Order: sequence, then structure tokens, then C-alpha cells
Amino acid sequence: DLSIKLQPVLRATSRPGKCSSQELDSLLDRLADAGDEAPPWLLHWARRQTPKARSSLVALCQRLLSKVLRPKVVAAQEALKSAPGEGAEGVDFGKLASICEDALRFQAIERDASRVLCQVLSGVSKLPPTAAPSEFVVQDLDSIVLFFQRAFIGQRASSASKQLVQLRELEAETGLPPVQEHLALLGGQAKGLLLGMLLVPEDAPPCTVVVARDGGLLDVAPQLPLHTSILLPYFEDATGTKTVQGRRVEGGEGHGLRKEFFTSMSLDAQRRWGRLSVSEGLLEPGPVACCGSRLKLQPLESPASELHQMLMAVSNGDRIKLTFTTGQESERIVTGNMPMPGGGSSIIVNTPFEENLSELTIKRCEVQKPAQALFEFHRGTGQQWFSSHSNSLRDPQRGENLTDRYRAFGKLIALALANHCKLAFALPLLFFQFLLHRERRAQLDDLKGFDNALHSSLRKCLKMKAAQFKQIKELEGLSADMSLEEYVADQLKAILCPQAFEEVRSGFWSLISTLDALDDVTPAELRQIVCPTTVVREDMGLRQIFRVVFEDDMSECQPLVEAFHAVLDGLSNADKKKFLMFVTGIEVPPEPQTEQLTVQMPFSAFTKDEHVEMLGKLPQAHTCTNTLELPNYYESLQESGRYEPQEGKASRALMTELKNLMKERLHTAINETESYELDATEDRCSVVPPAPVAPWAPSLPPALDLSKGVSQDTESSPSVATRLRVKDSDKAASSDTDSYPPQLSSRSIQSLRSDARTSLEDLPQNKRLDVDSLLASLEEEADTRHAPSPERRPKTQDVDSLLEDLDAALMT
Repeated sequence: DLSIKLQPVLRATSRPGKCSSQELDSLLDRLADAGDEAPPWLLHWARRQTPKARSSLVALCQRLLSKVLRPKVVAAQEALKSAPGEGAEGVDFGKLASICEDALRFQAIERDASRVLCQVLSGVSKLPPTAAPSEFVVQDLDSIVLFFQRAFIGQRASSASKQLVQLRELEAETGLPPVQEHLALLGGQAKGLLLGMLLVPEDAPPCTVVVARDGGLLDVAPQLPLHTSILLPYFEDATGTKTVQGRRVEGGEGHGLRKEFFTSMSLDAQRRWGRLSVSEGLLEPGPVACCGSRLKLQPLESPASELHQMLMAVSNGDRIKLTFTTGQESERIVTGNMPMPGGGSSIIVNTPFEENLSELTIKRCEVQKPAQALFEFHRGTGQQWFSSHSNSLRDPQRGENLTDRYRAFGKLIALALANHCKLAFALPLLFFQFLLHRERRAQLDDLKGFDNALHSSLRKCLKMKAAQFKQIKELEGLSADMSLEEYVADQLKAILCPQAFEEVRSGFWSLISTLDALDDVTPAELRQIVCPTTVVREDMGLRQIFRVVFEDDMSECQPLVEAFHAVLDGLSNADKKKFLMFVTGIEVPPEPQTEQLTVQMPFSAFTKDEHVEMLGKLPQAHTCTNTLELPNYYESLQESGRYEPQEGKASRALMTELKNLMKERLHTAINETESYELDATEDRCSVVPPAPVAPWAPSLPPALDLSKGVSQDTESSPSVATRLRVKDSDKAASSDTDSYPPQLSSRSIQSLRSDARTSLEDLPQNKRLDVDSLLASLEEEADTRHAPSPERRPKTQDVDSLLEDLDAALMT
């Protein structure tokens, strides 16, 4: 009976592209009627067929699935156009599912037939000889997974297992085939989205990691989890406003910081220099002399300065950078440090010092120890490959550290897969072929395209005469019994599968709890998921990289949209990378059109003074959701009185001013952003009173307003840092700078905080903590300024100084 039911399906495989719509409907009915018995029967038939016959079966299944899925995909696309913007909170999977649920609903016959077809395609994809993976990708099924991309990427730490449950509920409610069970039918991007859920064990808690920004794999290795999980990374900062695991950290968190973490930790694998040690002081030309290729240090009376001690301690291979009181700088590599008679030291450097430096005073010294890079540039592929240290893991001095770093790097790849993040650099396809296929051994043909010169050389080795090979074995100290084939195999292993690769592979698979989870992931797809494969070029516009979406208020202001497009398209290559860093948290662009850039206009202004202040605001960014927040410069230029209110199309002069202003503010924002800090300031904000509407407000510099990288798990609130004043700005500005002075970004606040803390020592003791009296003085000054007669104003401390003292008191 089953054979009779499915014979029309087999006949249709001879002409899959010529079946009419009615024939396709009839085949769907037969497959649905056969039910669960159909896939084993059809796979048994496919095993006995030629590759050409199997391809015909695959083509027929693809056409049948397209007939079922295509109308639903089109309807779901229309429904999702009404989906809410991401904002700072992200898009919930459940909300998206409820919007497109009706559009994706299957009839009973469609549901049963689709499940049979998906099982058949998945089964055929595993039959040898395997066809190209792209032949099995069901484009409409792939599109359905990508509908939920906004929910999968940037997910909250606790939502991985929850989203998998919601996906299964959607499949049960609509009749959609279980896509998570048929990864072979999806493209690399959709597979990456689902793997973020499938690789994280159910109820696995998120893993908190705290590391310094200049930290590396050795610092983070003990903190990494025992299985794939969502990471909650934090960057340590002595001036941070948040405490995690007893350490002060920067205020940002969420997916933006997660991306930065993976970039920073993977860059450590390329690092050739260790942490920077800095010492400042004054070393006169007498005790210190820069002569030729030597830096001579005379012994000092005890106690010696910290700067002198640092120079005395440098060793062979260290990189030193000397800064002199004249501002001149000199960077050298230490090649030796010899003790001098009488207790001094003579430091030998790689190149001679300039002659004029011998009479100058050193005020600052920076020292970096050499580090062992795990990967280095490989000329054959133009990408990164294992460094010369990769076969030194048994070295008694450095082997243990190298082993730990390589194993941590392997874990980092697995965690990047689960966290929808990328490494900082690309690795060759060959790397992932060996990583996924654990039993694979290096073959001579693997060198083709990787290192053609070496491939040719080793091929010639196999034809070497016995006498020549005997000389090579004697020269290299090899066993006399070694054959040519064994020699070539050892060379291939040392180059393609060094000791370090075993540690990387061990670290990677130690976190993958389900060993068959990656069976349907090809090496090329894994490389696409975890490596940056898109390069920012001068001719590539940011609108080619992102799907730019303007939310309602912004989309209704066409002059502002036009100005934004003009500024975005005019960014240089360097500024494009800074913009990516500002909005996404990393300089590496996503795959073109795979991520959305949401532009919002959340700021409000009502009075003329507020519009003047609005002109000084900088754009803000939420890296968790790739969201850019812009002030309404167009409205404020008119309401502030600089231009007459205009109806309809804006004048040329207004548009020119608008573009120049937006360009200047965006340039300041993307160049002055170095950390997350205004996102987690609740603890310190409890003592800050609400900002009063005061008569002197327009004359004060605008509040520091930029909040870079607001996490979707935190809320921003006023900060003490927002009241720090902008002093001595000598940056070039436009002619209208005095009307609306630029504001600093939140990342530049770190340096201002440090300056404020340092200046506390210069304050009188009675002013340091007397917040109440400072506030009273400020109110008194406000009243006197508001007085109608100048004669009534007493000689009190000016408002700027009072605010400065108040900042210092609140800091304390």
C-alpha cells in the first residue's frame, strides 16, 4: 500500500521542474496520507539511486516545500512590518511570534506533508557521496528563522532556553516543521541563530566574567564556564560606579559589551607585548644619559625614585618609551642590560638615541614585556595562523602558559558560537575543517591554496634519493629508520596540526555538551558565524551594511532623515569604523543586511532655552540593540531663533547648517567614546537633587549627556558625572560653537572623574563634604542673579566655581 501511494512521487522525480500546480497538490496529499512511514521508505529508495536521481528527489522536495511555505513567508513579512521598534529594550521573541502566528499557520495536509519533506531532505543530506550543502537549503524555511533574528541577537542572559521553548510552542501552534531538528536545511546565518539556543543546556545560568580591558586569555581562563552558556562580561575600572564580584567595573552590560569582550579576548591571541607599566617623575641628565645605543643609569642615593627603579629593572626584549620634559618621545627595544662598576646600569637598545636627548630630562617611562603571540599573519592565506610558539607547549618555562591560553581560545570559539559574537580576526577555512572533524589527519593536498610553495617542496621530498634523505636525517637528528612518507607526515602535522591545535580543539569540544549538535554545520558556515568575513571599504556605505530603520518621530522629520543620510554616507573609512564601534561596540561590521540599525529621536524640548541646550546634545548609542538616538537638531535650529520656522521643504541655508551641525556632533560622539559609565550610576545619584529650572541655565555649559552603550538590562539615570564642566576646550569648532557648545561623551567622563578626584587634595578640608552649604550657596547665587537691580547682588562665589566645588564634594 505504501509503495502504491508513493509511486507518483517517484515518477515526479524524473521531471521535478515540470509538475503542474495540481500535480504538486496531489503529491502533497499523498505524502500527508503516508505520514511517518514515508521518510524511511523514500530514504531507502534514495540510498540505491545514483547521485543524479537523488538530486532530482531533492529538487522535487524543494519545489513542494516552496508551494507550501512561500505564501506564508510573504504574509508573515507583511505582518512583521508592524513589529515594534527595538529601542533600548530589544524585541521579545513572543511578541514577534504573536504578530506572525496567523500568517504561518498550516493546514493539516500542509503540516503533515511539510514534516515528511523536511525529514527526507535532512536524511538525503547525510547520504554519501554528499552533495553541496547549499543544495539542501530551503530558502523559505531559512527566511522564517531570520524573521526572529532581532530577538535571537542581543538576547537577555536568561532567555536562551526560554526562546527555545517559545520556538517549540510556535511550531506546535502553527504546524511549522521543527526547524531546530533540521539544521541541514538552513543557511549559515540561520544555523548560527539557532545554535545560540541549542548549545546552551536547559536551565544553565549565565556566567559572569570580570576582566580588565588590557587583560587577556590567562586572566579570563579560570572564569570560563564548564559548558556553553551566555556570558555576562564586565570590564574592571577603578573609577567605575558598579561593583561585581567585589570589583569596581564599568557601568555597561548586555550584548554590546559582550561583543567587545570577545573582540578584546581574541585580540590577546595576537598580542606581542604584555601589559603597559608606566612611571612618572624627573630624571636629570646627570644620573641618566642617552648616549648612542646606550641608556646609562648612575646609582642614586636611597631611596631611588620609582622611575629610576623601573629603568634599572628592564631586561632583554622589553620595549621602552621615554617622554622628555620638552615633549619629545623616544621608543626603543632593549637588547641588553649590563651592570656598571659602582652600582649603575647600562641599558643597550636596538637603535641609537638622537644626539639632543643626552641633555634632556626624562619625565615618563613606559615599559612592556614581550609576549608570545598565539597566531600571526600567514602570507599564503592573508589571514592568521598558528605562530612559531605553537609547538613549544612542552617548554618548561613558557609551555604551561601557552597551553592554558590556547585551550582558553578554543573555549572562546565555542562561547562565541553560543553568544552570537565574533572573534577579532579571521582564520582560514582549513582551521575549521580540522576543528570540526576531530579524527582528521593532515594530508599533503591540504597545503594546496594554503601554502603552494611548501606543497611543491614536500612533493619533491617524496621523490628524493636515499642518499640525500640520509643526509637530511643526520642533519636534523632524525631516526635512521624514518621513511620519506613519515618525514612528510611529520612536517604536515607540525605545520597544519601543531601541539597548540590539540589544545584549541580540546577547549572547544569541552564546552559542547551535545556532540552531534554541530553535525549539520559545515566548516565554511562555522567560519562565517564566528569570524569577521566582511571588511569595511571606502566604497561601502553603512546603509549597505545595515538595514536602517527610522522610528515614527524620526521618519516624520524628512529634513533630519536627509541630513542623517548625507552625514552617514560622507564618513571616511576611519570614521566608519569608529561609528561601528560607537553603535555596535566593535569595529567589525556584520554581514551586509543581516543586522538592523534603529534610529530614534527620544529627546524633548519645549522652551527656547531647552532648544538651545538641545543643539549642544550629542548622539547616544545603545550597543545592545544597534540603536542610535539623535536630538532633533532641525526643530531646535528653528525654535532657538537661529532660523525662522519653515513649513514644507527646508531652505538651503537651514539644510546646510543642519548637516554641518549633525556632522560635528556625530564626529565628537564617535571620537570621544572610550567606556560605558552613565548606564549604572544609581548608587551615586541618590544624593543628587533634581536639576532646577534656573534663570542662569542658558549661560551654563550643557550637561554631559552622552550615554554610550545603554544596556537592555539597565536603566540610565542622572549622574554626578553629568555635572562635570567642560574646561579649556581647544578643539576646532564651527562658527556657532558659542551658541551651543559641544558636550563630552560618557567615555571621556572617565578621565574627568580622575581629574576631579585628584583635585580633591587641593580643596580646603571644610569644603570637601559640606554638600548642604554648597547647595545653599548655589541657591543664594541664583536668587541674587535673578534680582532686578545689580546693586542688590552681594559679592559671592560665582556659580561655575560653586558647581565645581559641589562636584568635588559629591565625589568625596
